[in-house]
Amino acid sequence: MSLLPLTLAQLFGDRSSQDSQYLVIQKADLPLTANSNNSAEQVLAAICLKALESMQGSITDEYGDIIPDENGSALIEYDESDLYEFLRIFRWASYYISRNSAYYERKQIIIQHFR
Repeated sequence: MSLLPLTLAQLFGDRSSQDSQYLVIQKADLPLTANSNNSAEQVLAAICLKALESMQGSITDEYGDIIPDENGSALIEYDESDLYEFLRIFRWASYYISRNSAYYERKQIIIQHFR
Protein backbone atom coordinates (compact mmCIF):
# COMPACT_ATOMS: atom_id res chain seq x y z
CA MET A 1 0.00 0.00 0.00
CA SER A 2 1.43 3.38 -0.93
CA LEU A 3 1.32 6.22 1.56
CA LEU A 4 -0.78 9.31 0.91
CA PRO A 5 0.26 12.97 0.92
CA LEU A 6 -1.76 15.24 3.19
CA THR A 7 -3.67 18.12 1.64
CA LEU A 8 -3.88 21.68 2.94
CA ALA A 9 -7.59 21.15 3.56
CA GLN A 10 -6.94 18.12 5.76
CA LEU A 11 -4.52 20.03 7.97
CA PHE A 12 -5.90 23.57 7.93
CA GLY A 13 -9.51 23.39 6.70
CA ASP A 14 -11.42 23.52 3.43
CA ARG A 15 -10.84 27.24 2.84
CA SER A 16 -7.07 27.21 3.36
CA SER A 17 -4.90 28.28 0.45
CA GLN A 18 -1.31 29.07 -0.38
CA ASP A 19 0.85 30.77 -2.96
CA SER A 20 4.60 31.27 -3.14
CA GLN A 21 4.57 33.77 -0.24
CA TYR A 22 1.51 33.16 1.91
CA LEU A 23 -0.36 30.41 3.69
CA VAL A 24 -3.94 31.48 4.45
CA ILE A 25 -5.89 29.66 7.16
CA GLN A 26 -9.47 30.58 8.01
CA LYS A 27 -10.02 30.49 11.78
CA ALA A 28 -13.60 29.36 11.16
CA ASP A 29 -12.21 26.09 9.73
CA LEU A 30 -10.40 25.31 12.97
CA PRO A 31 -11.78 23.97 16.27
CA LEU A 32 -11.38 27.41 17.81
CA THR A 33 -13.58 30.18 19.13
CA ALA A 34 -12.31 32.74 16.66
CA ASN A 35 -11.73 36.35 17.64
CA SER A 36 -9.22 39.07 16.81
CA ASN A 37 -7.20 38.37 19.96
CA ASN A 38 -6.60 34.61 19.73
CA SER A 39 -3.22 33.76 21.23
CA ALA A 40 -0.54 31.93 19.28
CA GLU A 41 -1.07 28.99 21.67
CA GLN A 42 -4.78 28.81 20.84
CA VAL A 43 -4.14 28.90 17.10
CA LEU A 44 -1.37 26.27 17.23
CA ALA A 45 -3.50 23.96 19.41
CA ALA A 46 -6.43 24.38 17.00
CA ILE A 47 -4.22 23.52 14.00
CA CYS A 48 -2.94 20.40 15.78
CA LEU A 49 -6.48 19.31 16.69
CA LYS A 50 -7.66 19.92 13.11
CA ALA A 51 -4.82 17.76 11.80
CA LEU A 52 -5.69 15.09 14.37
CA GLU A 53 -9.27 15.00 13.00
CA SER A 54 -7.84 13.90 9.64
CA MET A 55 -6.10 10.96 11.24
CA GLN A 56 -8.15 9.82 14.24
CA GLY A 57 -11.55 10.43 15.68
CA SER A 58 -15.14 9.33 16.05
CA ILE A 59 -17.64 8.95 13.22
CA THR A 60 -20.15 11.82 13.20
CA ASP A 61 -23.27 12.70 11.27
CA GLU A 62 -23.67 15.79 9.09
CA TYR A 63 -24.49 17.87 12.19
CA GLY A 64 -21.31 16.86 14.03
CA ASP A 65 -23.12 14.54 16.45
CA ILE A 66 -21.15 11.42 17.33
CA ILE A 67 -22.67 8.19 16.03
CA PRO A 68 -22.65 5.32 18.58
CA ASP A 69 -22.46 1.63 17.75
CA GLU A 70 -25.60 -0.47 17.16
CA ASN A 71 -26.05 -0.92 20.93
CA GLY A 72 -25.81 2.82 21.52
CA SER A 73 -23.05 2.28 24.04
CA ALA A 74 -19.73 2.88 22.30
CA LEU A 75 -18.29 5.31 19.80
CA ILE A 76 -17.41 4.22 16.29
CA GLU A 77 -13.82 5.36 15.95
CA TYR A 78 -11.36 5.47 13.08
CA ASP A 79 -7.56 5.58 12.94
CA GLU A 80 -5.93 6.47 9.63
CA SER A 81 -2.72 7.83 11.14
CA ASP A 82 -0.55 5.22 9.41
CA LEU A 83 -1.77 6.15 5.92
CA TYR A 84 0.17 9.38 5.46
CA GLU A 85 3.62 9.84 4.04
CA PHE A 86 5.49 12.25 6.32
CA LEU A 87 3.31 12.98 9.35
CA ARG A 88 1.59 10.92 12.00
CA ILE A 89 -0.59 12.42 14.73
CA PHE A 90 -2.42 10.38 17.32
CA ARG A 91 -4.17 10.77 20.66
CA TRP A 92 -2.13 9.74 23.65
CA ALA A 93 -4.37 10.63 26.59
CA SER A 94 -7.30 12.82 27.49
CA TYR A 95 -8.28 13.84 30.99
CA TYR A 96 -9.83 16.70 32.95
CA ILE A 97 -7.98 19.24 35.06
CA SER A 98 -9.21 21.93 37.41
CA ARG A 99 -7.97 25.47 36.88
CA ASN A 100 -9.44 28.57 38.57
CA SER A 101 -12.48 26.60 39.80
CA ALA A 102 -13.33 25.40 36.28
CA TYR A 103 -12.74 22.03 34.65
CA TYR A 104 -10.97 21.73 31.32
CA GLU A 105 -10.29 18.76 29.11
CA ARG A 106 -6.58 18.29 28.50
CA LYS A 107 -5.81 16.37 25.33
CA GLN A 108 -2.33 14.97 24.86
CA ILE A 109 -1.33 14.14 21.31
CA ILE A 110 1.83 12.80 19.73
CA ILE A 111 3.14 14.34 16.51
CA GLN A 112 5.71 12.40 14.50
CA HIS A 113 7.41 13.75 11.38
CA PHE A 114 9.24 11.48 8.95
CA ARG A 115 11.83 12.66 6.44
